[in-house]
Amino acid sequence: MKKLAIILLAILLVASFAACSKEDAADASANDYAADSTTQKIETGTLNFEVYTGDSARITDYVGLYTAHEVTVPSVVKSGDVELAVEVIGKEAFYYCTAITTAILPNTVTIIEDWAFAGCENLESIVIPASVKSIGKGAFNGCTSLKSVTFEAGSAIESIGDYAFNDCYALETINLPEGLKSIGVESFRDCEALTSVKTPASLASIDNMAFYNCTGLNSEGALDLSASVNITVTVEDGVETAAIGEFVFSGINKEFITVPEDADSAIAKYVAAMRVDEADAE
Repeated sequence: MKKLAIILLAILLVASFAACSKEDAADASANDYAADSTTQKIETGTLNFEVYTGDSARITDYVGLYTAHEVTVPSVVKSGDVELAVEVIGKEAFYYCTAITTAILPNTVTIIEDWAFAGCENLESIVIPASVKSIGKGAFNGCTSLKSVTFEAGSAIESIGDYAFNDCYALETINLPEGLKSIGVESFRDCEALTSVKTPASLASIDNMAFYNCTGLNSEGALDLSASVNITVTVEDGVETAAIGEFVFSGINKEFITVPEDADSAIAKYVAAMRVDEADAE
């Protein structure tokens, strides 16, 4: 009997120790979560984020109001007591956030990743901070109410990805800044409301169907390529292109396109060849 009592007491002590250990583990886990918190409350909702580099963060998701609102992304988020600069708007971070009408981004952001704002069908305007170097694939694809895209003065933008502004039917104005090197596949496809585009001298490539069906550019000088003498094009017995994709200006009358004054420049020859092909087709 005495032996049984000792065994029972031992079992109770072990159980008690295990329970305490579990509680301590739970407390430790809660403390760890607090220290490594990856959520940031803002006025209109909650941002989820992850560490991008040692002192910067990538926004990964947004849960916000269901009613129409403007969202402001802070320049800094906190993980425990650590402050991280918001450097990346991550893949699909604001995907189909249909209540957003305006997004204000901080000047700490250098990358807008793939599909970041895709499907934000009520987004009406966006200012791209001067710090942004690249806009990813489909970043604003299907933002059907987007009327204005503005690159801040001194923009560091180098690339606009494939489908970046595809199906932005309402887009009326966009300023393509000096420093931009590449415009991706179908990046402005079906932007029918665009009435003016001027490409910079730094531009080196325009990919397939980039301005396909941008019918609003069908007026004299609406599409101005005159500065883009750095685009390399070979025109021999037809049209062979090294840096301009197929059907890039389809749906736009080639007579309306402004080219460099130097008729021997590659881009001028390219457009001249398209004009001949268009005339022959008629």
